[in-house]
Amino acid sequence: MNTPLTVIIAEDNTDDRERIEEYAHCMGLKVLSSVASGEWLVDDCVRYKPDIVFLNVGLNGTDRLLAFEKIIEHGIKPYLIMITSSHDLSIILAGLRLECLDFLSKPVSLERLSEAVDKVRKAVERDLLISKSIPGRIIQLKSNYKAVFINENNLIYAHKLKGAHKTMIYIEGELDGGLETTTSLTEIQKQCSEIIFMPNQSNLINVNFIQKVFASERTLGNYIIRLLHNDVEIDLTRRKKKMFEEIYIKEGLGNTSSINSVHYKNRLRTIYGR
Repeated sequence: MNTPLTVIIAEDNTDDRERIEEYAHCMGLKVLSSVASGEWLVDDCVRYKPDIVFLNVGLNGTDRLLAFEKIIEHGIKPYLIMITSSHDLSIILAGLRLECLDFLSKPVSLERLSEAVDKVRKAVERDLLISKSIPGRIIQLKSNYKAVFINENNLIYAHKLKGAHKTMIYIEGELDGGLETTTSLTEIQKQCSEIIFMPNQSNLINVNFIQKVFASERTLGNYIIRLLHNDVEIDLTRRKKKMFEEIYIKEGLGNTSSINSVHYKNRLRTIYGR
């Protein structure tokens, strides 16, 4: 990813905490906070939503693994790296249940911490559904408590599911059935450029996947956008029509020097099929 991975360090020993923080900076990680108790860990994870948690299993207060479970219950699931001076099998099994990526023994060395972070980087690449080879903004979604990343150029459209605080995302070349996420349409659009447009309150579309736009037979003044993906049809409300036309032309699909230009009108005739 273009931005550095973020981390929260949960370690009750001051010297160890400072050492791990120094190592994290050396590896190019952004340290969001360093905490000494399970309660503070939960609070800061909810507040900052880190990519990684370095978790000492001997934290004060709230049980260390219980604290991480509470974080997951909040819909947040950072990549977990556990640090321990114990070789208790029950702790290791509990960590595996929480999908811990690595277990580090104290004293932690820069070399071992770097190896663990490399595992996180590989996991991020694995969870990056679409290659970033095409320039475009990277969208972070939350799916099954995990962070998933896609390139906005590969997002075809998104649809808000009725009766649920969930969104279905359709991605070029991946997951024919779509990807279910708890990230809202508004949160998705905030991460995107203008090519990701909201034609109505229940959908987002990528203007580069538009096949045709035509007048709706159901609602006077509304239009229908037909996408190249399975001929999916999505309503374009009358209120959003002007904004859609401006964005469609602006995004390299027309000339914006004059809203009344012949080129602009010809482009609209093409997209509206007239």
